This record gives sequence, structure tokens and C-alpha cells, in this order.
Amino acid sequence: MKKTVLIFGVSSFIGSNILDVLKNEFRIIGTFHKTPVQIPGITCFPCDVLKKDYVSSLVGKIRPDFIIYAVGMSSIRKSQILARLSENLNSTGAINCASASDRYNSKFIYISSAFVFKPSENLFQESETPLTDTIYGKSVCSVEFHLQRSCMNYLILRSGQLYGRSYNPISPHWFESLQSKFAKNEPIQVDDAVQTGFLDVQMMASVLKDLLLMGVTNRLFHISSKDFMTRYEFAKTYAKVFKRDENLIQKSMGVLSRSENSKEEERSLMQFKLDTSNIEDFLKIKMFTIEDSLRFSLKRLTLS
Repeated sequence: MKKTVLIFGVSSFIGSNILDVLKNEFRIIGTFHKTPVQIPGITCFPCDVLKKDYVSSLVGKIRPDFIIYAVGMSSIRKSQILARLSENLNSTGAINCASASDRYNSKFIYISSAFVFKPSENLFQESETPLTDTIYGKSVCSVEFHLQRSCMNYLILRSGQLYGRSYNPISPHWFESLQSKFAKNEPIQVDDAVQTGFLDVQMMASVLKDLLLMGVTNRLFHISSKDFMTRYEFAKTYAKVFKRDENLIQKSMGVLSRSENSKEEERSLMQFKLDTSNIEDFLKIKMFTIEDSLRFSLKRLTLS
């Protein structure tokens, strides 16, 4: 019998891609907030993750083997503007779902971010204590602390930038916006101040699937590409792999930039680089470079 996975936020960017990777090996049940979701073969329930008692009741009725939290606000810029909403979705909702997970003996899976750290030239190790100045990073960091301190059965995947296509066409992922602008031959303003790893979201989901099938518990793993780029450099690499016009790409400064000065030489590169040696050793795999990840994406998206 297939084990049951309950995905909170099944139609989100991360939730829908995890669903796509897990659906053949697991029985998937999903939740949505206000807009009903219809996915062939998937049972979906309405759920407000901020209503703790309702979350607990839903988990009690389903009794899933695994709970994946795919609700949240991953935009640093939006999180700074909508601080209360960011805290509610990224932290409070996750902790409510984790509490229900503990109560009914489910494994709780949380997708964290490299942005729980302050920028550094060094590779971040999984054993390092997260410290961050951003509202988004603090909210995600608080969930990590809660799970490691209080949760009996958890798995944390701390990732670099994940990219791919989303389930919801009304709210396109930044990668989809990049693809759209290339397709329309429109100028593309891309951040060149923040350097991190980039990985196709379904590659992360494939690693997660392996860990679930192996029964791994109470661990934190870094999931990222082996090399690191800014979004500007990523866009250039995308143009190379997908054979697009790289002259459309223009540099811009992102929300994390320390300097407001537009002079190239005065820009401060902020680095968020995750060491992936632990997951590589554990699963006997090699994480892809960004170019290899994009070639994987080209093949996957061409066949879809």
C-alpha cells in the first residue's frame, strides 16, 4: 500500500512540483486556502493554516505518513513589505502544521532557504547557527529552531534558489517571467548583487523523494547547485542553454543590496553559498552545476 503524503499548499510553486515528482510512489492529498483546486487524481481540502484547531482536525482525519509544508511567501521584497503576512505564512502556519504532525505521528517536511544566513564569502555548513537581518529569513529560521527543538519526526531541506514552472498561471514564478520576456524579446532587468545556488525545483523534489523512501528522519540537509551565480549570471546561462538573445539582459540591484550607488565598482556582492557535501555523501550523488541543471530543465520542459 502506498504511503500518504499531505501537502499543505499543493497548488503552490513548490507544492505542485513536489506533487509531480511524488505522485507515482505515494498517495497524495492536498490543501488549498480560498480558491478551490482541481488536480486529476488528487483529493484537495480547504484549509487555513493559521487555524490551529482546524489543521489538527484535518491531519487527525487523514492520518498521513508525511506532511509537507509548501505554504509561504518566499519573496524577500514582499516579506519586507508584508511583514505580518510573511510571519503568519512562513512561521506560524508551519508551526501549527508541525504540531499536528507530532500529535498524529507524521513526519514533517519543511523547505527552508539559504537566506536564513547573513551573506558571507564562505560556504555555509549545516551545523552553523542561522543568523539573518531579513524578515523572510527570520521567519524561516524560527521554524527551523522550533523543529529541531520540539518536533519528534522532521526533515528540513535548506535550499538555494529553486526555479521552474508554477501551477498557478495568475501568479507566475520569476523563472516563468524570465522565459516570457525572452519569448517576447523584451528587455530583462535582473539582479546582479546576490549570489547563490540555482536548482530546478524538481531536482530538489527528487532528492526529497529518495529521503522519504529511505525513512530518513530528524535531519537537515543543504540542497543546492555545486556552483553559484547572481540572477544576472543565471539569466546569461539560461540564454546560452535555451538559445535566447542574451543582449536582452540588463543588470539591476536587488532588494538585499547594501549600496544604492549605481556604479558597477561600488556594488557589494552578497553571497549565500550552501555546502552540499553532506547530502552528496549520504545519497552517493553529485549535485548538478547550474548549467547542468538548466540543461535538465530544457529537456524536462521540452517533453512536458
